[in-house]
Amino acid sequence: MNGPDGLLGELSTAHRAVEALLRRLDTVHARGEHAVADGHRLLAELDRLLDEHLTAEETSFYPLVRQYLPAGRALADAAAHTHETVRRLLARAMDERLPAADRTHCTGALLVLLRAHLSGENERLFPLVRAAVPAAELRRCADRLAEARRAGPCSPVWGLPPGTGAIASLRDRFTGHDSTDRPHGP
Repeated sequence: MNGPDGLLGELSTAHRAVEALLRRLDTVHARGEHAVADGHRLLAELDRLLDEHLTAEETSFYPLVRQYLPAGRALADAAAHTHETVRRLLARAMDERLPAADRTHCTGALLVLLRAHLSGENERLFPLVRAAVPAAELRRCADRLAEARRAGPCSPVWGLPPGTGAIASLRDRFTGHDSTDRPHGP
């Protein structure tokens, strides 16, 4: 965690874990309806892994992207949209009320989207952030992330103030609730 890449090292490690799980899902997905139980178990594992990882990106990584990269706002907004699509596809892939063919289709789309997203971050975005963000800041973010993990999943958005994450922001926008103590704008 306190290596030269700090936060980027942490996120890269998480990416490798997600990619390993995607390879396992590929095998199950290829077996089709005969592997429904295995697929559901792996999707539940992916759900847990992605919940932590996407939250880490939204609360630690993408604020750096917004702050330090010239097109950071657009990149962070695009990532928030991708994260929401990933969550929606994952929920549909796990929804046992849907026909197996629909769940299989959602799983396939999820695998493609996640691979493209991880690849884009690993190959393009991480090098840009590595070049633009001071190493000390990346280490500080990794330390805060580790501290939030130790605090446990019950702490709001990993120990950060309510309203910090993209999901909380969307919730606030649609419900009119503002948990950030900022005045509402138009």
